[in-house]
Amino acid sequence: MIITLTALIMDISNAFNGSVHDFKIFKEQTINRALKKLLKLMKQIIVYGDSAYEALEKIFPKWICQINEKGKRNHPLSDEQKLKNRIKTKVRILVEHVISRIKKYRCCLERVRNMTATQQSRYWNIVAGLCNLRRAEELQILHVFGYAY
Repeated sequence: MIITLTALIMDISNAFNGSVHDFKIFKEQTINRALKKLLKLMKQIIVYGDSAYEALEKIFPKWICQINEKGKRNHPLSDEQKLKNRIKTKVRILVEHVISRIKKYRCCLERVRNMTATQQSRYWNIVAGLCNLRRAEELQILHVFGYAY
């Protein structure tokens, strides 16, 4: 899932089995054409991720990757590293809040049966659109979506 700093959903991946690792999905997922154009216009891309995305810097060297550092045995994190991790986490929590807004529509609550991956992805995209409309209303930017106040 790709979101803006205002917590609007820019892109959401297709539905995958729960046993597939997030980073594998990220590597294999094709970014839609509109998002590719947007990424080309941006001069700087900053990505916040958890420790599962450590290889991101190698795959996309132009991106600025903000990934939490991990302490190792007999080498705990310094106070400066802990402070940096806290700052990164404050930005990453935005994604968690967006996920919680999506979960309010109960799309993660139960196992979905008799629904193809395409139908499930369509369902998630509809829910993402509803979440964006609700967030746009909170930010008072509904005119961006073509709605008048």
